[in-house]
Amino acid sequence: MRSKRAGLVAIVGACVVLALLTVFALELSDTQTRNRNEVRGQVHDRAVLAAALIDSLFNTVQQQAATYSQTYGGQVSNQALDVSASSANDIYLALLDSSGNVLAYSAGFDAQARAELPSSTALALVRAGHPYGLGDYLPYKRTGVIDLAVSFPVGAGTRTLVTGFPPGSLSSFVTSELRHVPGVRGSFNYLLDGKGVVLASTNPASMVGQPIRAPGAQAALKHHAGDSAGTYFDQARLENSTWRIVLSSPDGPLFATVAGWRQFVPWIIFAAFAVVAVAALILGLRLALSADELGVVNLQLARVNQDLIDANASLERRAAELARSNEELDQFASIASHDLQEPLRKVRTFTEQLAVMEGERVSEQGRDYLRRANAAAERMQRLIEDLLKFSRVSTQGRPFTQVDLGQVAREVVSDLERQIAEADAVVRLHELPVIEADALQMQQLLQNLISNAVKFHKEDVRPEIDVSGETEGAVSRLTVRDNGIGFEPRYSLRIFRVFERLHGRNEYSGPGIGLALCRKIADRHGGTIEAVSQPGAGSTFTVLLPVEHRESRRDVTVDVSTVTQAGGHGDSGPGTLPAGQGQSRPEVTADA
Repeated sequence: MRSKRAGLVAIVGACVVLALLTVFALELSDTQTRNRNEVRGQVHDRAVLAAALIDSLFNTVQQQAATYSQTYGGQVSNQALDVSASSANDIYLALLDSSGNVLAYSAGFDAQARAELPSSTALALVRAGHPYGLGDYLPYKRTGVIDLAVSFPVGAGTRTLVTGFPPGSLSSFVTSELRHVPGVRGSFNYLLDGKGVVLASTNPASMVGQPIRAPGAQAALKHHAGDSAGTYFDQARLENSTWRIVLSSPDGPLFATVAGWRQFVPWIIFAAFAVVAVAALILGLRLALSADELGVVNLQLARVNQDLIDANASLERRAAELARSNEELDQFASIASHDLQEPLRKVRTFTEQLAVMEGERVSEQGRDYLRRANAAAERMQRLIEDLLKFSRVSTQGRPFTQVDLGQVAREVVSDLERQIAEADAVVRLHELPVIEADALQMQQLLQNLISNAVKFHKEDVRPEIDVSGETEGAVSRLTVRDNGIGFEPRYSLRIFRVFERLHGRNEYSGPGIGLALCRKIADRHGGTIEAVSQPGAGSTFTVLLPVEHRESRRDVTVDVSTVTQAGGHGDSGPGTLPAGQGQSRPEVTADA
Protein backbone atom coordinates (compact mmCIF):
# COMPACT_ATOMS: atom_id res chain seq x y z
CA MET A 1 0.00 0.00 0.00
CA ARG A 2 2.80 2.38 0.92
CA SER A 3 4.69 1.61 -2.32
CA LYS A 4 1.58 2.31 -4.42
CA ARG A 5 1.13 5.68 -2.73
CA ALA A 6 4.81 6.44 -3.31
CA GLY A 7 4.46 5.48 -7.00
CA LEU A 8 1.43 7.77 -7.39
CA VAL A 9 3.34 10.61 -5.75
CA ALA A 10 6.26 9.95 -8.13
CA ILE A 11 4.00 10.09 -11.22
CA VAL A 12 2.31 13.33 -10.11
CA GLY A 13 5.66 14.87 -9.26
CA ALA A 14 7.12 13.85 -12.62
CA CYS A 15 4.20 15.49 -14.46
CA VAL A 16 4.56 18.70 -12.47
CA VAL A 17 8.32 18.84 -13.04
CA LEU A 18 7.88 18.17 -16.79
CA ALA A 19 5.29 20.95 -17.07
CA LEU A 20 7.50 23.43 -15.20
CA LEU A 21 10.55 22.55 -17.30
CA THR A 22 8.54 22.98 -20.52
CA VAL A 23 7.23 26.40 -19.48
CA PHE A 24 10.70 27.49 -18.34
CA ALA A 25 12.31 26.37 -21.63
CA LEU A 26 9.69 28.15 -23.75
CA GLU A 27 10.03 31.35 -21.72
CA LEU A 28 13.84 31.24 -21.89
CA SER A 29 13.82 30.73 -25.66
CA ASP A 30 11.28 33.55 -26.13
CA THR A 31 13.35 35.90 -23.93
CA GLN A 32 16.52 35.32 -25.94
CA THR A 33 14.65 35.82 -29.23
CA ARG A 34 13.06 39.01 -27.91
CA ASN A 35 16.44 40.34 -26.73
CA ARG A 36 18.00 39.68 -30.13
CA ASN A 37 15.11 41.45 -31.88
CA GLU A 38 15.46 44.43 -29.53
CA VAL A 39 19.16 44.74 -30.43
CA ARG A 40 18.27 44.61 -34.13
CA GLY A 41 15.63 47.30 -33.57
CA GLN A 42 18.18 49.55 -31.86
CA VAL A 43 20.62 49.13 -34.77
CA HIS A 44 17.87 50.01 -37.26
CA ASP A 45 16.84 53.07 -35.24
CA ARG A 46 20.45 54.26 -35.35
CA ALA A 47 20.54 53.73 -39.13
CA VAL A 48 17.30 55.71 -39.59
CA LEU A 49 18.59 58.54 -37.39
CA ALA A 50 21.93 58.65 -39.25
CA ALA A 51 20.09 58.70 -42.61
CA ALA A 52 17.90 61.56 -41.40
CA LEU A 53 20.91 63.59 -40.26
CA ILE A 54 22.81 63.01 -43.54
CA ASP A 55 19.68 63.70 -45.60
CA SER A 56 19.10 66.98 -43.78
CA LEU A 57 22.47 68.21 -45.08
CA PHE A 58 21.09 68.26 -48.63
CA ASN A 59 17.66 69.78 -47.89
CA THR A 60 19.05 73.28 -48.47
CA VAL A 61 19.27 72.39 -52.17
CA GLN A 62 15.49 72.94 -52.38
CA GLN A 63 15.98 76.56 -51.33
CA GLN A 64 18.13 77.22 -54.42
CA ALA A 65 15.28 76.72 -56.89
CA ALA A 66 14.20 80.37 -56.76
CA THR A 67 17.81 81.53 -57.27
CA TYR A 68 18.27 79.18 -60.21
CA SER A 69 15.04 80.47 -61.78
CA GLN A 70 16.43 84.00 -61.77
CA THR A 71 20.02 83.11 -62.70
CA TYR A 72 19.32 80.50 -65.38
CA GLY A 73 15.81 81.47 -66.49
CA GLY A 74 16.87 83.41 -69.58
CA GLN A 75 19.65 83.11 -72.13
CA VAL A 76 22.64 81.36 -70.51
CA SER A 77 26.09 81.15 -72.07
CA ASN A 78 28.71 78.45 -71.66
CA GLN A 79 31.07 81.06 -70.23
CA ALA A 80 28.61 81.84 -67.42
CA LEU A 81 28.47 78.15 -66.47
CA ASP A 82 32.30 78.01 -66.60
CA VAL A 83 32.46 80.79 -64.01
CA SER A 84 29.87 79.10 -61.74
CA ALA A 85 31.58 75.69 -61.97
CA SER A 86 35.01 77.16 -61.26
CA SER A 87 33.83 79.16 -58.23
CA ALA A 88 32.17 76.08 -56.67
CA ASN A 89 35.03 73.65 -57.58
CA ASP A 90 32.56 71.55 -59.55
CA ILE A 91 33.73 69.30 -62.40
CA TYR A 92 31.00 70.52 -64.75
CA LEU A 93 27.59 72.18 -65.04
CA ALA A 94 24.93 71.46 -67.66
CA LEU A 95 21.63 73.28 -68.18
CA LEU A 96 18.77 71.24 -69.72
CA ASP A 97 15.37 72.24 -70.98
CA SER A 98 12.15 70.38 -70.13
CA SER A 99 12.79 67.90 -72.98
CA GLY A 100 16.28 67.05 -71.76
CA ASN A 101 18.13 69.00 -74.43
CA VAL A 102 21.39 70.63 -73.35
CA LEU A 103 21.07 74.43 -73.52
CA ALA A 104 24.49 75.33 -72.10
CA TYR A 105 27.40 73.61 -70.39
CA SER A 106 30.75 74.31 -68.78
CA ALA A 107 34.15 73.26 -70.06
CA GLY A 108 34.28 70.04 -68.02
CA PHE A 109 31.13 68.66 -69.69
CA ASP A 110 32.89 66.47 -72.27
CA ALA A 111 31.63 63.74 -74.59
CA GLN A 112 31.68 61.09 -71.86
CA ALA A 113 29.51 63.22 -69.57
CA ARG A 114 27.09 63.93 -72.43
CA ALA A 115 26.84 60.24 -73.31
CA GLU A 116 26.09 59.21 -69.71
CA LEU A 117 23.54 62.00 -69.15
CA PRO A 118 20.43 60.07 -70.42
CA SER A 119 21.10 57.27 -67.90
CA SER A 120 21.69 59.63 -64.96
CA THR A 121 19.92 58.48 -61.79
CA ALA A 122 19.74 62.08 -60.58
CA LEU A 123 17.74 63.13 -63.68
CA ALA A 124 15.44 60.12 -63.30
CA LEU A 125 14.61 61.14 -59.71
CA VAL A 126 13.84 64.74 -60.71
CA ARG A 127 11.63 63.61 -63.58
CA ALA A 128 9.79 61.33 -61.13
CA GLY A 129 8.75 64.37 -59.08
CA HIS A 130 11.55 64.74 -56.52
CA PRO A 131 12.63 68.34 -55.76
CA TYR A 132 16.21 67.30 -56.44
CA GLY A 133 18.12 64.11 -57.19
CA LEU A 134 21.49 62.69 -56.21
CA GLY A 135 22.93 60.23 -58.70
CA ASP A 136 25.18 57.19 -58.46
CA TYR A 137 28.97 57.25 -58.63
CA LEU A 138 30.25 57.37 -62.21
CA PRO A 139 33.85 56.76 -63.36
CA TYR A 140 35.05 60.07 -64.77
CA LYS A 141 38.68 60.89 -65.48
CA ARG A 142 40.77 60.41 -62.34
CA THR A 143 38.36 61.53 -59.62
CA GLY A 144 35.00 60.10 -60.65
CA VAL A 145 31.82 62.19 -60.53
CA ILE A 146 28.41 62.33 -58.81
CA ASP A 147 25.49 64.12 -60.48
CA LEU A 148 23.18 66.50 -58.59
CA ALA A 149 20.07 67.50 -60.56
CA VAL A 150 17.75 70.35 -59.50
CA SER A 151 14.58 71.23 -61.42
CA PHE A 152 13.24 74.80 -61.29
CA PRO A 153 10.45 76.72 -63.06
CA VAL A 154 11.09 79.28 -65.78
CA GLY A 155 8.82 81.30 -68.02
CA ALA A 156 8.77 78.69 -70.76
CA GLY A 157 8.24 75.68 -68.47
CA THR A 158 10.96 74.02 -66.40
CA ARG A 159 14.71 73.64 -66.63
CA THR A 160 17.13 71.33 -64.91
CA LEU A 161 20.62 72.18 -63.70
CA VAL A 162 22.95 69.17 -63.53
CA THR A 163 26.02 69.62 -61.34
CA GLY A 164 28.87 67.11 -61.51
CA PHE A 165 30.96 67.27 -58.37
CA PRO A 166 33.91 65.13 -57.25
CA PRO A 167 33.07 62.43 -54.67
CA GLY A 168 36.03 63.50 -52.55
CA SER A 169 34.34 66.79 -51.64
CA LEU A 170 31.44 64.77 -50.20
CA SER A 171 33.36 61.87 -48.69
CA SER A 172 35.44 63.72 -46.11
CA PHE A 173 32.44 65.63 -44.73
CA VAL A 174 30.01 62.69 -44.62
CA THR A 175 32.65 60.36 -43.14
CA SER A 176 33.11 62.73 -40.21
CA GLU A 177 29.33 62.63 -39.62
CA LEU A 178 29.25 58.82 -39.81
CA ARG A 179 31.88 58.58 -37.08
CA HIS A 180 29.35 60.08 -34.63
CA VAL A 181 26.98 57.10 -35.04
CA PRO A 182 27.44 54.89 -31.93
CA GLY A 183 28.31 51.25 -32.29
CA VAL A 184 30.19 48.35 -30.74
CA ARG A 185 33.90 47.67 -31.14
CA GLY A 186 34.73 46.64 -34.71
CA SER A 187 31.62 48.22 -36.30
CA PHE A 188 31.76 50.34 -39.46
CA ASN A 189 29.34 52.74 -41.16
CA TYR A 190 29.00 53.24 -44.91
CA LEU A 191 27.23 55.57 -47.36
CA LEU A 192 26.47 53.61 -50.56
CA ASP A 193 24.86 54.60 -53.85
CA GLY A 194 22.17 52.57 -55.58
CA LYS A 195 24.75 50.19 -57.10
CA GLY A 196 26.45 49.44 -53.78
CA VAL A 197 29.44 51.68 -54.52
CA VAL A 198 31.06 53.32 -51.48
CA LEU A 199 30.61 57.12 -51.32
CA ALA A 200 31.87 57.51 -47.73
CA SER A 201 32.99 55.04 -45.07
CA THR A 202 34.55 54.78 -41.63
CA ASN A 203 36.26 51.56 -42.75
CA PRO A 204 39.81 52.31 -43.95
CA ALA A 205 39.70 49.21 -46.16
CA SER A 206 36.73 50.52 -48.19
CA MET A 207 37.75 52.93 -50.94
CA VAL A 208 35.45 55.60 -52.37
CA GLY A 209 34.24 54.59 -55.80
CA GLN A 210 34.65 50.86 -55.15
CA PRO A 211 31.88 48.36 -54.31
CA ILE A 212 31.54 47.55 -50.63
CA ARG A 213 33.92 44.72 -49.84
CA ALA A 214 32.79 43.75 -46.36
CA PRO A 215 32.32 39.93 -46.36
CA GLY A 216 28.68 39.01 -46.80
CA ALA A 217 27.47 42.60 -47.20
CA GLN A 218 25.93 42.22 -50.66
CA ALA A 219 24.00 39.08 -49.68
CA ALA A 220 22.70 40.59 -46.42
CA LEU A 221 21.67 43.94 -47.94
CA LYS A 222 19.54 42.26 -50.62
CA HIS A 223 17.20 41.32 -47.76
CA HIS A 224 17.42 44.82 -46.20
CA ALA A 225 19.19 43.48 -43.09
CA GLY A 226 20.70 40.27 -41.83
CA ASP A 227 23.67 38.25 -40.61
CA SER A 228 26.41 37.09 -42.95
CA ALA A 229 29.97 35.92 -42.39
CA GLY A 230 29.78 36.74 -38.67
CA THR A 231 28.65 40.35 -39.27
CA TYR A 232 25.21 41.92 -38.88
CA PHE A 233 24.16 44.52 -41.46
CA ASP A 234 21.28 47.03 -41.44
CA GLN A 235 20.45 49.89 -43.77
CA ALA A 236 18.21 52.94 -44.16
CA ARG A 237 17.53 54.82 -47.38
CA LEU A 238 17.96 58.56 -47.98
CA GLU A 239 15.29 60.66 -49.64
CA ASN A 240 15.74 62.09 -53.15
CA SER A 241 18.44 59.54 -54.01
CA THR A 242 19.14 55.84 -54.27
CA TRP A 243 21.72 56.15 -51.51
CA ARG A 244 21.73 54.08 -48.35
CA ILE A 245 23.26 54.33 -44.89
CA VAL A 246 24.65 50.89 -44.00
CA LEU A 247 25.70 49.93 -40.45
CA SER A 248 27.79 46.80 -39.90
CA SER A 249 28.66 45.25 -36.55
CA PRO A 250 30.36 41.98 -35.63
CA ASP A 251 27.87 39.49 -34.25
CA GLY A 252 29.92 38.73 -31.14
CA PRO A 253 30.04 42.20 -29.52
CA LEU A 254 26.62 43.26 -30.92
CA PHE A 255 24.70 40.26 -29.58
CA ALA A 256 27.03 39.74 -26.62
CA THR A 257 24.18 39.16 -24.17
CA VAL A 258 22.38 36.60 -26.37
CA ALA A 259 25.23 35.01 -28.37
CA GLY A 260 28.41 33.02 -27.84
CA TRP A 261 29.02 31.40 -24.50
CA ARG A 262 26.59 33.78 -22.79
CA GLN A 263 23.79 32.40 -24.95
CA PHE A 264 24.28 28.99 -23.38
CA VAL A 265 24.65 30.16 -19.79
CA PRO A 266 20.84 30.29 -19.21
CA TRP A 267 20.49 26.87 -20.84
CA ILE A 268 23.23 25.49 -18.59
CA ILE A 269 21.31 26.88 -15.64
CA PHE A 270 18.16 25.33 -17.11
CA ALA A 271 19.89 21.97 -17.48
CA ALA A 272 21.17 22.26 -13.93
CA PHE A 273 17.66 23.10 -12.76
CA ALA A 274 16.30 20.08 -14.65
CA VAL A 275 18.90 17.82 -13.08
CA VAL A 276 18.15 19.23 -9.67
CA ALA A 277 14.41 18.87 -10.29
CA VAL A 278 14.84 15.21 -11.22
CA ALA A 279 17.05 14.72 -8.22
CA ALA A 280 14.44 16.38 -6.03
CA LEU A 281 11.79 14.09 -7.51
CA ILE A 282 13.85 11.02 -6.75
CA LEU A 283 14.58 12.27 -3.30
CA GLY A 284 10.89 12.96 -2.78
CA LEU A 285 10.13 9.36 -3.71
CA ARG A 286 12.74 8.14 -1.30
CA LEU A 287 11.31 10.48 1.33
CA ALA A 288 7.93 8.85 0.87
CA LEU A 289 9.59 5.48 1.44
CA SER A 290 11.90 6.56 4.22
CA ALA A 291 11.95 9.68 6.40
CA ASP A 292 15.67 9.14 6.99
CA GLU A 293 16.53 10.69 3.63
CA LEU A 294 14.90 14.03 4.54
CA GLY A 295 18.27 15.62 5.26
CA VAL A 296 19.52 14.72 1.75
CA VAL A 297 16.46 16.36 0.18
CA ASN A 298 17.04 19.54 2.19
CA LEU A 299 20.63 19.64 0.97
CA GLN A 300 19.53 19.37 -2.64
CA LEU A 301 16.94 22.11 -2.14
CA ALA A 302 19.62 24.36 -0.69
CA ARG A 303 21.67 23.84 -3.84
CA VAL A 304 18.64 24.72 -5.98
CA ASN A 305 18.16 27.93 -4.02
CA GLN A 306 21.81 28.84 -4.51
CA ASP A 307 21.45 28.29 -8.28
CA LEU A 308 18.40 30.57 -8.30
CA ILE A 309 20.29 33.23 -6.35
CA ASP A 310 23.15 33.04 -8.85
CA ALA A 311 20.69 33.31 -11.76
CA ASN A 312 19.03 36.37 -10.20
CA ALA A 313 22.42 38.00 -9.70
CA SER A 314 23.22 37.39 -13.37
CA LEU A 315 19.92 38.96 -14.43
CA GLU A 316 20.59 41.99 -12.21
CA ARG A 317 24.00 42.46 -13.84
CA ARG A 318 22.40 42.36 -17.28
CA ALA A 319 19.79 44.92 -16.20
CA ALA A 320 22.59 47.20 -14.97
CA GLU A 321 24.42 46.82 -18.30
CA LEU A 322 21.22 47.70 -20.20
CA ALA A 323 20.65 50.77 -17.99
CA ARG A 324 24.23 51.90 -18.60
CA SER A 325 23.78 51.44 -22.36
CA ASN A 326 20.58 53.54 -22.30
CA GLU A 327 22.36 56.25 -20.33
CA GLU A 328 25.18 56.34 -22.88
CA LEU A 329 22.67 56.60 -25.74
CA ASP A 330 20.90 59.47 -23.96
CA GLN A 331 24.23 61.25 -23.42
CA PHE A 332 25.00 60.85 -27.11
CA ALA A 333 21.60 62.31 -28.05
CA SER A 334 22.16 65.31 -25.77
CA ILE A 335 25.68 65.94 -27.10
CA ALA A 336 24.53 65.52 -30.70
CA SER A 337 21.64 67.91 -30.08
CA HIS A 338 23.93 70.57 -28.56
CA ASP A 339 26.63 70.23 -31.24
CA LEU A 340 24.07 70.39 -34.05
CA GLN A 341 22.05 73.28 -32.64
CA GLU A 342 24.99 75.54 -31.76
CA PRO A 343 25.89 76.33 -35.43
CA LEU A 344 22.19 76.84 -36.22
CA ARG A 345 21.83 79.33 -33.37
CA LYS A 346 24.84 81.24 -34.71
CA VAL A 347 23.36 81.24 -38.24
CA ARG A 348 20.08 82.64 -36.94
CA THR A 349 21.85 85.24 -34.76
CA PHE A 350 24.11 86.45 -37.57
CA THR A 351 21.30 86.62 -40.15
CA GLU A 352 19.09 88.58 -37.74
CA GLN A 353 21.94 90.96 -36.84
CA LEU A 354 22.80 91.40 -40.52
CA ALA A 355 19.18 92.22 -41.33
CA VAL A 356 19.10 94.84 -38.54
CA MET A 357 22.54 96.41 -39.00
CA GLU A 358 22.74 96.32 -42.79
CA GLY A 359 19.01 96.41 -43.58
CA GLU A 360 19.12 99.72 -45.45
CA ARG A 361 22.02 98.69 -47.66
CA VAL A 362 20.74 95.19 -48.47
CA SER A 363 18.40 94.80 -51.45
CA GLU A 364 14.92 93.39 -51.12
CA GLN A 365 16.15 90.14 -52.67
CA GLY A 366 19.00 90.02 -50.14
CA ARG A 367 16.57 90.52 -47.26
CA ASP A 368 14.45 87.71 -48.70
CA TYR A 369 17.50 85.42 -48.75
CA LEU A 370 18.25 86.31 -45.13
CA ARG A 371 14.67 85.46 -44.13
CA ARG A 372 14.88 82.13 -45.95
CA ALA A 373 18.20 81.23 -44.33
CA ASN A 374 16.79 82.10 -40.89
CA ALA A 375 13.64 80.05 -41.56
CA ALA A 376 15.69 77.04 -42.76
CA ALA A 377 17.86 77.17 -39.62
CA GLU A 378 14.73 77.41 -37.46
CA ARG A 379 13.23 74.33 -39.16
CA MET A 380 16.42 72.40 -38.56
CA GLN A 381 16.36 73.38 -34.87
CA ARG A 382 12.79 72.16 -34.54
CA LEU A 383 13.70 68.89 -36.27
CA ILE A 384 16.62 68.28 -33.87
CA GLU A 385 14.43 69.12 -30.86
CA ASP A 386 11.70 66.73 -32.07
CA LEU A 387 14.25 63.95 -32.64
CA LEU A 388 15.65 64.45 -29.14
CA LYS A 389 12.13 64.47 -27.68
CA PHE A 390 11.34 61.25 -29.60
CA SER A 391 14.48 59.49 -28.33
CA ARG A 392 13.74 60.39 -24.68
CA VAL A 393 10.16 59.09 -24.44
CA SER A 394 11.30 55.82 -22.87
CA THR A 395 14.55 56.87 -21.19
CA GLN A 396 13.50 60.09 -19.45
CA GLY A 397 9.81 59.63 -18.79
CA ARG A 398 8.24 60.80 -15.55
CA PRO A 399 6.66 58.46 -12.96
CA PHE A 400 3.03 57.50 -13.54
CA THR A 401 0.50 59.44 -11.44
CA GLN A 402 -3.24 60.08 -11.49
CA VAL A 403 -3.86 62.26 -14.58
CA ASP A 404 -7.16 63.95 -15.43
CA LEU A 405 -7.20 63.80 -19.24
CA GLY A 406 -9.99 66.38 -19.32
CA GLN A 407 -7.81 68.95 -17.54
CA VAL A 408 -4.87 68.06 -19.80
CA ALA A 409 -7.06 68.53 -22.90
CA ARG A 410 -8.22 71.95 -21.69
CA GLU A 411 -4.61 73.04 -21.16
CA VAL A 412 -3.67 71.79 -24.63
CA VAL A 413 -6.53 73.72 -26.24
CA SER A 414 -5.42 76.82 -24.34
CA ASP A 415 -1.85 76.37 -25.65
CA LEU A 416 -3.16 75.92 -29.22
CA GLU A 417 -5.54 78.88 -28.93
CA ARG A 418 -3.82 80.92 -31.62
CA GLN A 419 -3.66 78.05 -34.13
CA ILE A 420 -7.32 77.21 -33.50
CA ALA A 421 -8.38 80.83 -33.92
CA GLU A 422 -6.42 81.26 -37.17
CA ALA A 423 -8.11 78.18 -38.63
CA ASP A 424 -11.54 79.30 -37.30
CA ALA A 425 -11.85 75.79 -35.82
CA VAL A 426 -14.38 74.28 -33.42
CA VAL A 427 -12.90 72.03 -30.71
CA ARG A 428 -15.41 70.09 -28.61
CA LEU A 429 -14.09 68.50 -25.43
CA HIS A 430 -16.32 65.72 -24.12
CA GLU A 431 -15.93 63.87 -20.84
CA LEU A 432 -12.47 62.29 -20.53
CA PRO A 433 -11.34 59.66 -17.97
CA VAL A 434 -8.76 59.81 -15.19
CA ILE A 435 -5.90 57.31 -15.63
CA GLU A 436 -2.45 56.56 -14.27
CA ALA A 437 0.04 58.01 -16.76
CA ASP A 438 2.89 60.42 -17.41
CA ALA A 439 1.12 63.81 -17.40
CA LEU A 440 3.68 65.55 -19.64
CA GLN A 441 3.59 62.79 -22.24
CA MET A 442 -0.22 62.77 -22.21
CA GLN A 443 -0.06 66.51 -22.95
CA GLN A 444 2.35 65.86 -25.84
CA LEU A 445 0.08 63.13 -27.23
CA LEU A 446 -3.10 65.25 -27.13
CA GLN A 447 -1.30 68.35 -28.44
CA ASN A 448 0.01 66.46 -31.50
CA LEU A 449 -3.37 64.86 -32.27
CA ILE A 450 -5.41 68.09 -31.88
CA SER A 451 -2.81 70.22 -33.69
CA ASN A 452 -2.81 67.77 -36.63
CA ALA A 453 -6.61 67.79 -36.73
CA VAL A 454 -6.59 71.58 -36.99
CA LYS A 455 -3.72 71.71 -39.49
CA PHE A 456 -5.01 69.17 -42.01
CA HIS A 457 -8.41 70.78 -42.65
CA LYS A 458 -10.25 71.17 -45.94
CA GLU A 459 -10.34 74.48 -47.74
CA ASP A 460 -13.54 76.50 -47.26
CA VAL A 461 -14.76 74.02 -44.61
CA ARG A 462 -14.72 74.99 -40.96
CA PRO A 463 -12.59 72.50 -38.99
CA GLU A 464 -14.51 70.57 -36.33
CA ILE A 465 -12.66 68.41 -33.82
CA ASP A 466 -14.26 66.17 -31.18
CA VAL A 467 -12.16 64.84 -28.28
CA SER A 468 -13.96 62.15 -26.27
CA GLY A 469 -13.16 59.23 -24.02
CA GLU A 470 -14.67 56.30 -22.19
CA THR A 471 -13.56 53.52 -19.87
CA GLU A 472 -14.31 49.84 -20.40
CA GLY A 473 -13.09 47.74 -17.49
CA ALA A 474 -9.32 48.20 -17.11
CA VAL A 475 -8.89 50.03 -20.45
CA SER A 476 -9.66 53.65 -21.38
CA ARG A 477 -10.40 54.72 -24.95
CA LEU A 478 -9.39 58.23 -26.05
CA THR A 479 -10.79 59.37 -29.43
CA VAL A 480 -9.88 62.44 -31.52
CA ARG A 481 -12.19 62.83 -34.55
CA ASP A 482 -12.06 65.57 -37.22
CA ASN A 483 -13.67 66.51 -40.55
CA GLY A 484 -10.37 67.23 -42.32
CA ILE A 485 -8.82 66.08 -45.57
CA GLY A 486 -8.36 62.48 -44.40
CA PHE A 487 -6.02 59.98 -46.10
CA GLU A 488 -6.02 56.65 -47.92
CA PRO A 489 -6.63 53.66 -45.58
CA ARG A 490 -3.45 52.00 -46.86
CA TYR A 491 -1.43 54.69 -45.06
CA SER A 492 -2.98 53.99 -41.62
CA LEU A 493 0.21 52.30 -40.38
CA ARG A 494 2.76 54.26 -42.37
CA ILE A 495 1.78 57.62 -40.83
CA PHE A 496 3.10 56.49 -37.42
CA ARG A 497 6.65 56.00 -38.73
CA VAL A 498 9.40 58.57 -38.14
CA PHE A 499 9.74 61.18 -40.96
CA GLU A 500 6.78 59.75 -42.91
CA ARG A 501 4.87 62.51 -44.71
CA LEU A 502 1.85 62.12 -47.01
CA HIS A 503 2.11 65.73 -48.22
CA GLY A 504 4.93 68.03 -49.27
CA ARG A 505 6.47 70.52 -46.83
CA ASN A 506 5.15 73.37 -49.01
CA GLU A 507 1.57 72.17 -48.43
CA TYR A 508 1.76 71.44 -44.71
CA SER A 509 4.67 72.29 -42.41
CA GLY A 510 6.23 69.96 -39.86
CA PRO A 511 9.09 67.38 -39.72
CA GLY A 512 6.88 64.26 -39.71
CA ILE A 513 7.65 63.14 -36.14
CA GLY A 514 4.42 64.04 -34.28
CA LEU A 515 2.47 60.83 -34.88
CA ALA A 516 5.59 58.68 -34.38
CA LEU A 517 5.96 60.39 -30.99
CA CYS A 518 2.30 59.58 -30.20
CA ARG A 519 2.88 55.92 -31.04
CA LYS A 520 6.00 55.74 -28.84
CA ILE A 521 4.14 57.40 -25.93
CA ALA A 522 1.28 54.89 -26.30
CA ASP A 523 3.79 52.02 -26.35
CA ARG A 524 5.48 53.27 -23.18
CA HIS A 525 2.09 53.34 -21.42
CA GLY A 526 1.31 49.77 -22.51
CA GLY A 527 -1.34 50.96 -24.98
CA THR A 528 -1.98 51.28 -28.72
CA ILE A 529 -2.92 53.98 -31.21
CA GLU A 530 -4.91 53.45 -34.40
CA ALA A 531 -6.08 55.71 -37.23
CA VAL A 532 -9.19 55.24 -39.42
CA SER A 533 -9.79 57.56 -42.36
CA GLN A 534 -11.02 58.07 -45.92
CA PRO A 535 -9.90 60.84 -48.32
CA GLY A 536 -12.10 63.89 -47.80
CA ALA A 537 -14.10 62.25 -44.98
CA GLY A 538 -11.98 63.20 -41.96
CA SER A 539 -9.94 61.00 -39.64
CA THR A 540 -10.46 59.26 -36.31
CA PHE A 541 -7.51 58.53 -34.03
CA THR A 542 -8.16 56.07 -31.20
CA VAL A 543 -5.76 55.57 -28.28
CA LEU A 544 -6.24 52.65 -25.89
CA LEU A 545 -4.52 53.02 -22.50
CA PRO A 546 -4.62 51.00 -19.26
CA VAL A 547 -6.49 52.77 -16.47
CA GLU A 548 -3.89 51.61 -13.94
CA HIS A 549 -0.26 51.39 -14.96
CA ARG A 550 1.92 50.95 -11.90
CA GLU A 551 5.28 49.26 -12.23
CA SER A 552 3.98 46.31 -10.18
CA ARG A 553 0.99 45.67 -12.47
CA ARG A 554 1.45 43.41 -15.49
CA ASP A 555 -2.08 41.94 -15.76
CA VAL A 556 -3.60 44.71 -17.91
CA THR A 557 -3.32 44.20 -21.66
CA VAL A 558 -4.89 46.25 -24.42
CA ASP A 559 -6.81 44.34 -27.11
CA VAL A 560 -6.65 46.24 -30.39
CA SER A 561 -9.71 44.36 -31.65
CA THR A 562 -11.89 46.27 -29.17
CA VAL A 563 -11.31 49.55 -31.03
CA THR A 564 -14.57 50.67 -32.60
CA GLN A 565 -14.32 52.38 -35.93
CA ALA A 566 -17.16 54.77 -35.29
CA GLY A 567 -17.74 57.37 -37.96
CA GLY A 568 -19.50 60.70 -38.02
CA HIS A 569 -19.13 63.72 -35.78
CA GLY A 570 -20.84 64.71 -32.56
CA ASP A 571 -23.19 67.67 -32.48
CA SER A 572 -21.94 70.84 -30.90
CA GLY A 573 -24.94 71.02 -28.57
CA PRO A 574 -26.17 74.09 -26.75
CA GLY A 575 -23.74 76.64 -25.41
CA THR A 576 -21.46 76.68 -28.49
CA LEU A 577 -19.54 79.96 -28.83
CA PRO A 578 -18.99 81.24 -32.41
CA ALA A 579 -15.33 81.64 -33.41
CA GLY A 580 -14.07 84.61 -35.43
CA GLN A 581 -16.44 87.42 -36.27
CA GLY A 582 -15.47 89.64 -33.38
CA GLN A 583 -14.53 86.85 -30.91
CA SER A 584 -11.08 86.98 -29.33
CA ARG A 585 -10.90 83.23 -28.53
CA PRO A 586 -11.40 80.09 -30.68
CA GLU A 587 -14.54 78.03 -30.32
CA VAL A 588 -14.15 75.36 -27.64
CA THR A 589 -16.97 73.46 -25.97
CA ALA A 590 -16.79 70.97 -23.12
CA ASP A 591 -19.29 68.35 -21.97
CA ALA A 592 -19.93 68.14 -18.22
